[in-house]
Amino acid sequence: MEYIYSENKSGRRYVKASVIAQYYDITPPTVYRWANEGHIPSVRFESTIRFDFEAVKAAIEGEEVVK
Repeated sequence: MEYIYSENKSGRRYVKASVIAQYYDITPPTVYRWANEGHIPSVRFESTIRFDFEAVKAAIEGEEVVK
């Protein structure tokens, strides 16, 4: 899977909701709803919301995130 990402000052890579949606075969609105409900982590970059793919995967699959 090709990542389309933004990178913050810490060097962490963040993807768009569409990448998460494609990986889990769900819709982007579902990704945003899960983030809004606190089920998955998200980060706001000015007017956009991005997702740390590994952190989201860990949250959904119940794994621990290595930082």
